[in-house]
Amino acid sequence: MDYTHKFDGRAADYAAARPSYAEGLFDCLFERYGLAAGIPVADVGAGTGLFTEQLLKRGCIVYAVEPNEDMRHEAESRLSMYGGFISIAGDAARTGLADHSVHMVTAAQAFHWFDGEAFRRECGRILVRDGKAVIVYNRNGCSPLQDEMVAVAKRFCQDFVGGSGGVKENDVRIADFFCGRYETLRFINDREESEQIFVRRALSASYAPTESVIQKKYVDAVRDVFWRYCKAGKVLVRRTTWAYIGKID
Repeated sequence: MDYTHKFDGRAADYAAARPSYAEGLFDCLFERYGLAAGIPVADVGAGTGLFTEQLLKRGCIVYAVEPNEDMRHEAESRLSMYGGFISIAGDAARTGLADHSVHMVTAAQAFHWFDGEAFRRECGRILVRDGKAVIVYNRNGCSPLQDEMVAVAKRFCQDFVGGSGGVKENDVRIADFFCGRYETLRFINDREESEQIFVRRALSASYAPTESVIQKKYVDAVRDVFWRYCKAGKVLVRRTTWAYIGKID
């Protein structure tokens, strides 16, 4: 699947408004799965570097692999101050990394864009022996607020297939990628959002309309949802960080 241009023009909104991932996940990766400062990681489909930065803050060396030029340049402008940050123009099937060069491969909010079998082969090539792959998703929880946002997306966004690119909690695509051998982790990751963040996050979605008239109607509908649920100028978005971890044989 060619997803290279899905995020053209969305990088600024994505970097400003998308949530980070639960810190508990990173605690777990370091305490249970062998991550440590100085260890090389490939973050594939890195986008603007949200997951990348959380790894960098803990001292990892991160190869941020991203095919979209806008997203990659946004990451470079945000993360160039980290000595362990290495930006690569590549994709899930062709990372450009050397054989057996990283201890972990991560894909945060990106796996649904990949050819799963091609990504699996590439992970097998670049991972060291006993290295692990980690697929990560922030998923919004069930709530009246979320139900209304889904209704707005269905009304105005012709490419909308569901949150997380339509990947479900126990999706067969994830099971197939790991050949059924993986662990699932979950961490609460709720966040309060202002109107500006709420709207910009909606505009950062790959399916958000870009045609001006439809986009205005979409934004107006998103704002209407916000103001019906906000308290003291913010809404609480219920969210869980899900992670799927396994070896690639």
